[in-house]
Amino acid sequence: MINKKLPVAIGLIATTFIAIADEETTKSYYGWTPSATITLANDYIWRGVSQTSNGATIQGSFDMSHESGIYFGAWASNVEFGDTNNSMELDLYAGFSNEIELGGMALTYDIGFLHYEYPEETGLNFNEIYFGLGISPFENFNFSTYYYQDIGVESKPAIGYLDMSADYTLPDFLWNLQIIAHGGHYWRRAGANDYWDWKVGLAKQLYGFGFEVAYVDTSGADAGDLDDSRIYFGITRSFGDEAPSDTLPKGFDASASFALTTDYIWRGISQTNNAAAIQGSFDISHESGAYFGVWGSNVDFGDGGDPINPNNNSIELDIYAGFSRDIDLGGMTVTYDIGWLHYQYPLETDSLNFNEVYFGLALSPVENLNLSGYWYHDVSLENRVGIGYMDLAGDYTLPDWAWNTTIVSHVGYYPKHKGGGNDYWDWKLGVAKDIAGFNVEVAYTDTAGAEEFGDLGDARAVATLSTTF
Repeated sequence: MINKKLPVAIGLIATTFIAIADEETTKSYYGWTPSATITLANDYIWRGVSQTSNGATIQGSFDMSHESGIYFGAWASNVEFGDTNNSMELDLYAGFSNEIELGGMALTYDIGFLHYEYPEETGLNFNEIYFGLGISPFENFNFSTYYYQDIGVESKPAIGYLDMSADYTLPDFLWNLQIIAHGGHYWRRAGANDYWDWKVGLAKQLYGFGFEVAYVDTSGADAGDLDDSRIYFGITRSFGDEAPSDTLPKGFDASASFALTTDYIWRGISQTNNAAAIQGSFDISHESGAYFGVWGSNVDFGDGGDPINPNNNSIELDIYAGFSRDIDLGGMTVTYDIGWLHYQYPLETDSLNFNEVYFGLALSPVENLNLSGYWYHDVSLENRVGIGYMDLAGDYTLPDWAWNTTIVSHVGYYPKHKGGGNDYWDWKLGVAKDIAGFNVEVAYTDTAGAEEFGDLGDARAVATLSTTF
């Protein structure tokens, strides 16, 4: 449930803001500028109340803004409401933002429409309109206020929400830390309590990433332990920020990725109960070839819908580290990659977590053709179903007359499972295209021999929008 922030207050580094891309580092297309964000945090807190059952969250956005002030975008997060079968929230918004000159001081205004979408529980969907003002009365200090008016169905408890936020950047000798503060009031219909929420904390831009630590609390929310006071921690990366390689120690580089996809397919099997997913990663690499990172996605294993993972957990976090280098073989470069991968399910740690080691080779035998092969070996406890997995992938980029479209393909084989599970194959074939800094892929995916997973392994078309920055 995205909380918008005005451009003047973008330094707040909130987990739920629309990123305004740096026009000096982000290309404009006919007056339109793309941007994206990715955030990993220990909780998704919306108006003071946890939307992930006090668990971790991965969030991100795709946005397009025009020089006229018009903008639109999509923001997504995993959610976990406990009594509903929904693992993802997708917010769609559009609006207009501009500045008014007031005696040498700029006043920024913002007006727009916001739709909250829960793909698997449409009864939760609702809409709001919003209006915001922002001002910087003196150097390094930003203040903004927003009012959100619910225009959903009468059965929804919400009426309106007032958001007041401020940040102040300390001087150099205090490392340019930002003091951040927020206060909000939620008016609700009869039968649901009005309440206050607030936040105070510190934020810092470091190595091209935004870090935030804050104390959050509520008064009168009556949401059980979901509205208890807590410490929030989040890390954010925005497409259009200063390149992290310019600020990291010598020899290091950093990157992040963000993707929205119609289904999270892992080894041919849907991990989101045939529903949409938000995914992203943070990565650090060294010129020696060493690297480490974390990748996340919402997941939904339903209530026994997946016979292998019959649990209800809203997020998967994968932590990995490895080493990758090139070898010159008679004028052709072969890249090898070896590493360790940990699959973490924060709300189901005892039954789902497992580990793999992997080894991969990649080469480009001819121009525009890339081939790779990976072997993943399960090193987890005996109650795990996997033994190993073979992944073969290839892509070929067509020439200019075919708009540089890339043909993508994959074949995988999952050997005999522990506990008597069936071996099976999975494959993918599709096309991909880079457009305005984003990558669009549409692919057909299917399995053979994975009947034990029911409709989770059925053939389907999957569309994915992604970017790496």
